[in-house]
Amino acid sequence: MLWVALAAAPPARAQEAAGAPGTSAAAERGRGETEEVTPSDEQKEQARWHFEKGLALEAQQAWAAAAAEFKISRRLYPTRNATFLAARCLKRLQRYDEALELYEAFLREFSNAEADDKADAQASVDELRALVGTLDITGAKPGAAIVVDGVDRGDYPPVNPIRVGAGIHTVRILKEGYAPFETRVEVAGGRTEPVPVKLLAVADSGRLKITEQSGLRLDVLVDGDVVGQTPWEGSRPAGQHVVMLRGEKNLGTGPAAAPVKVGQLTTLSLRAEELEATLSVAPTPAWATVIIDGVPMGRGTWEVALRAGAHRVEVREDGFKPFTRQLNLARGQQEKIALALARDEDAARWQKPSKITFDASAGFALAPLSAADVSGMCDGSCKPLVGLGGVGLFHAGYELGNGWGLSGTLGYIFAYQKTAGREATITPFSRNASAVAFAPAQGTATDRLRLGGFTAGLAGSFHTGERLPLPLLFRLGVGAMLGSVRDRRTLGVSETTVTDAGVVHVHRAEDTAAAYYVYVAPEVRAGVRLGERIELSAGVQGLLLIDASRPRFDDQQEVGVVHQMEAGNPSTNKDGIGIYPADRITDAAVVLLVPSIGARYAF
Repeated sequence: MLWVALAAAPPARAQEAAGAPGTSAAAERGRGETEEVTPSDEQKEQARWHFEKGLALEAQQAWAAAAAEFKISRRLYPTRNATFLAARCLKRLQRYDEALELYEAFLREFSNAEADDKADAQASVDELRALVGTLDITGAKPGAAIVVDGVDRGDYPPVNPIRVGAGIHTVRILKEGYAPFETRVEVAGGRTEPVPVKLLAVADSGRLKITEQSGLRLDVLVDGDVVGQTPWEGSRPAGQHVVMLRGEKNLGTGPAAAPVKVGQLTTLSLRAEELEATLSVAPTPAWATVIIDGVPMGRGTWEVALRAGAHRVEVREDGFKPFTRQLNLARGQQEKIALALARDEDAARWQKPSKITFDASAGFALAPLSAADVSGMCDGSCKPLVGLGGVGLFHAGYELGNGWGLSGTLGYIFAYQKTAGREATITPFSRNASAVAFAPAQGTATDRLRLGGFTAGLAGSFHTGERLPLPLLFRLGVGAMLGSVRDRRTLGVSETTVTDAGVVHVHRAEDTAAAYYVYVAPEVRAGVRLGERIELSAGVQGLLLIDASRPRFDDQQEVGVVHQMEAGNPSTNKDGIGIYPADRITDAAVVLLVPSIGARYAF
């Protein structure tokens, strides 16, 4: 039997205090080693019983229960097998700091172990040291209890380094007469993380009395700290506390709430029972509050022994949706719940403060400008080209914490377009009533249009902020544009003959008309944050300009023409004047598509 080897192993320096049954190994590590003791035959028999129970549990892959049995066996009678197997179970449970302690104890205490076991233990030590960090606690009062993730780690100042697995841990420092100190610490593997402590004396306190109904002497844990044995009475700060009892052979109680009132005595009479199951709760975020059977345990990761049967687990944190689960634990079951709370986006915690924003953007515009009277008369030879231009806008606004905002807008818009090959007519005339009458001249016109003006308006927007990796901005603006539209026109005449005379050349004409528009401007932008206040973005905007002025070419404008008095005889050419019809220069609605880049500043 494996126990033969266990019993033959020489006793070593005990790491746990034999006189403190039920005290956690982590706490005993913090309180230091005890003097070497020689176990009695009764202790050896008890150690054998727990060891064999641990073997059976390990075969069932009940790692937490097996580790507890091996540790009890080691405390009663330290052997290399109990030490090695306890370390192995703890490693599988990812309780890396406890596993590292026991692997190091194995190498230190059992130099006569087999070479393969020593090599395995040394490899595990090398691996675990990269996964374990150290807490350097300073500033606490001597004798204050150190509790990490609900586990008693001894008193301050600690005799040995307090090692924890890499990750986020909840550290509590407790001392009678002082308010509990609590903080969250993120520890990296192989690193030492400082934990400065400041304990504040409290005047508001009451007394707490704990008894076990059968008169058993069990360890009393208040808020995770072993404060004595039943019956126990002591002073505690006013407020809610959690009490548990622990003894040998899994004897103890589940968590019980202990409300302490100022100047009053709170008495709890608890009945010990066999705690045959274990429950571990590891929430994300790591500072969430764990509630077991209606009793708030505290923040962070908790592992607790419970009786077999029905239990209720709750995890809560401000700004997150609560988690609830009903469990029915079987004997020997080790239940591990690792959960991530879902954010409650409507919670006040996530609502950002309102801010003032400034936003500037500039881009080029694609703009079909001309109206039916210009480009609409094109036949197959007419060539209306897509207009090009630019848009610059500046927004100043107020944005609520939920992302909705309102801003005022100022800007400038300009666009150009050319239409060539359009059929057009110019009508010559003379102020001299007796002059020769000339027929209207037909030709192909080239129009060069320019639209420009200032804009002012209002815009409503929604900014996603930090909800997405790339913040998005959706905006809809309305306003007015005040400006002008210019048509610079040339006409190439075809051969015309009225008797012996006709127009052979038309000088360039230019007309500028006032233009007033109402605009609607939907826009979407994607940005990149540069710090907390600045954001660079790219986007696309549509501008719908609704014509309120209907600008037309001036049909009273005199345009220079050249008449040929005798057909085919240039020497008879004479200067004259003509007029164009009142063509509409732009459509009733003009659409601009504007890709742009921009910058935003919020404070």
